Amino acid sequence: MEGVIERLRPLVGLTARTIMGVLFGGTFGFLGVGIGWISFVFFGARSGDTLLLLFIAGSSVGVAGGVFLAWLNLDGNSAGRLIVMGSLLLLAAAGGSWGGYQFGSAQDVPCCATADVTPITYIVIGAIVATSVAALLLNLSHRALLLFRR
Repeated sequence: MEGVIERLRPLVGLTARTIMGVLFGGTFGFLGVGIGWISFVFFGARSGDTLLLLFIAGSSVGVAGGVFLAWLNLDGNSAGRLIVMGSLLLLAAAGGSWGGYQFGSAQDVPCCATADVTPITYIVIGAIVATSVAALLLNLSHRALLLFRR
């Protein structure tokens, strides 16, 4: 029984961090969209492209911050590793936000109906998916490198 528990421990840890990353990322991502909307209104911007840019930027920063927080190891981190991880997660979040917007804006809505899910939601969902996958792959590659060094 002890051997089974020891074998499942890494899987449980990765699953828990992924779930926490999705929850933190979603919360901070929608908070970032709200901050983008407030910035758009209070700074007097008028262009729809500016609003889209603020939505994508706010969502990207929020989701990347939330996922980074969920996957942060409290021991054994160098400053370089943290900077690279944060940068890669931010890049993945920006790409995922853009991809989510492209997917959400192309959805067909029947005549005289409203969309069930708005493109803003797809922006955040795209960022969450891309950033969570990137964080999982970074963590798995880090663990694999540690195994090969032994």
